[in-house]
Amino acid sequence: MPVAELERQLRQLGAEVEYPPTPQLAQSVAEHLADEGAESRRPRLSWQPLSTRAALLAVALVLVLAGSVVAAVPAARNALLDLVGLRGATVERVPALPDDVEARLGIGLGRPTTLESAQSSLAFQPLLPAQLGEPNGVFLNHDPPGGELSLVYTTRPGLPRSRYTGVGLLINEINGNFAPGFFGKLAPRGVRIEWLRIDGEPAIWVQGLHEFFYKDATHTYRISRTRLAGNTLLVQRGPIVVRIEGRFGLDRALAIARSLR
Repeated sequence: MPVAELERQLRQLGAEVEYPPTPQLAQSVAEHLADEGAESRRPRLSWQPLSTRAALLAVALVLVLAGSVVAAVPAARNALLDLVGLRGATVERVPALPDDVEARLGIGLGRPTTLESAQSSLAFQPLLPAQLGEPNGVFLNHDPPGGELSLVYTTRPGLPRSRYTGVGLLINEINGNFAPGFFGKLAPRGVRIEWLRIDGEPAIWVQGLHEFFYKDATHTYRISRTRLAGNTLLVQRGPIVVRIEGRFGLDRALAIARSLR
């Protein structure tokens, strides 16, 4: 879950939690010290077990406070991304999209290549949707550590042309262990975000127009590589994060994800 969304839920939860009245600790401690002697004894603290709800709130608060740490410390960032979902991707809520974002697919795909050539440069074994056969285009991007593979499939039945990519299906793959949070999405109000499990692995469905961007190895936004994107399914497959984008619904996206081999 994105930190912004987690913070929103924490605020809502905080309003619902019933806190007991705060005891008058100062007076109680003073009386105890007077009875036992300040130099010979220390006040004893009594610990009460947290309720399940309070414990969850405490853990969530720690995660929110850790937000300033995870961006700077790779190990902490990896652990947090593992806990909340996909290691190689983030999805954040925003009030609205910038006015100057355009649909510019070509800027982020990298150089044309073949599957055979790409495999020697990637830190993972590429996954292909078995039901669709060989891709019509293969691209390699060296920006993220471990490399990024992009697969393009032309328009066909079940894969209508997308105005944001110009093709029927775009698949992007990275190794999330080497490039945590490399894929970024900004989703305005009205865009559906759904957290899923596909064959036991975490996934995120983003339905509606949103902004898709990349981050570099220092976790800095790549403003020159941002564009509008349509419906997208983000899937974790072991260390590999697969991004599936096209003008189709969740059922079709799930079928493609489950056919990855």
